Amino acid sequence: MYSHKTNQTKSQIIDAFITILNTKDISKITISDITKEAKINRGTFYRHFDDKFDLINKKEDEILDQTKDILKKYLDDNVTSSSFNTYRTEVLSVLNNNSSFISAMIGENGDLTFETKILTEMYTFSQNNIKYFGIVIDHPTIEQEITLQFLTNGLLGVIKTWLQNTDISIEELSQIIDDIIEKGILNTISNSN
Repeated sequence: MYSHKTNQTKSQIIDAFITILNTKDISKITISDITKEAKINRGTFYRHFDDKFDLINKKEDEILDQTKDILKKYLDDNVTSSSFNTYRTEVLSVLNNNSSFISAMIGENGDLTFETKILTEMYTFSQNNIKYFGIVIDHPTIEQEITLQFLTNGLLGVIKTWLQNTDISIEELSQIIDDIIEKGILNTISNSN
């Protein structure tokens, strides 16, 4: 019971932070702003977080740890279509479940360091996408590195667009990503009407 109440209060604080972040630059958000929006007192806030940066770091770490845990489950040399699709679906589910926080953090009022952390995760995700198609890149050439960076930054753009467009299911997004990787950008664009 107490654990549920604690989690509920933490969620209430994080939701308040997200609401404020959608309209106010992260550097200007105060603890008072958060406690007013969450309808709690300062003591309650400090029971859960040291300051707003602790709140941000804990939420970021929670999301990134979940994606890393998923990667560890599926990281082996025998990636199958089924295991890769499960891996990708689980990663996209984590992102979807945290869409309001991620969108706010990578939005105009957010924090560029979080975007950098997401890019690092997307790089790993890109390598696993490529691995699924039978190409293992342990020591990329400059051309491979540029291609991986192109894919990584493209995936971040895909995630941003997807998180803002809830009409696209995880399965549809997975198929779009497959099409782009397998068929190329020009073929995917020209064949989608």
